Amino acid sequence: MKKRSLSLLVWLAAMLLFPTHNAVAESDGKISHVVLVWLKESGNQQIRHEFVQASQQLNGLPGVVNRHVGVVVPSDRVIVDDTFDVAITVTLENKKALQAYIQHPKHKKILEQQLKPLVNRVVAYDFMSE
Repeated sequence: MKKRSLSLLVWLAAMLLFPTHNAVAESDGKISHVVLVWLKESGNQQIRHEFVQASQQLNGLPGVVNRHVGVVVPSDRVIVDDTFDVAITVTLENKKALQAYIQHPKHKKILEQQLKPLVNRVVAYDFMSE
């Protein structure tokens, strides 16, 4: 009986000290999806407006907690990158919601038909709450 109790104690200690899963992945916190866009006609107010209007059609997709689209604010601060034209921030429920958002047929359609034709360059950043 003592040997069995000792084995159980060693197994329990090993599970606590050496978890077999990633704690961050398990938390599956909210995801922030940040996209910076450089337009083909950089600085063109009408094209910026057209991009923002088309992008706002994606606000109600499933999994989206919050979504904001805006235009660059010029800055003299060295730390600020103000070379882009439009930025989009999307907060999603979790990683699964991010993948669903990116793969959603409405997202793909608006991206291909309305947004990409206006775009020269795009950079995206995804990060998760801890």
